[in-house]
Amino acid sequence: MELKATSLLLLMCTAIIILSAEAATGASAIPQCCLDVSKKIPREMLHAVQRFDIQSRSGRCDIDALILHIRHKKICAHPKLRKTLEKLKKKPRKNRKPKPA
Repeated sequence: MELKATSLLLLMCTAIIILSAEAATGASAIPQCCLDVSKKIPREMLHAVQRFDIQSRSGRCDIDALILHIRHKKICAHPKLRKTLEKLKKKPRKNRKPKPA
């Protein structure tokens, strides 16, 4: 009986340590991966991208994807859109009004 109680206590302590370590690092037990990607994203939406992350299938997830962060939303895009996105971010937008001197 004492062995069962000791084993149960050890199991509970291990679970608490694992859960507190995940909470401290901000990691979750279940990775949030893109399961599908969009190939066509409107140019206006690409201009609104604040930042992007790259999801690699060599990690925890099954597919390669570009995770676009747009106004508190995440959109999964095809990785080939990265070049287009980088070109858009380098070019100044033509429809912006010039700043008064």
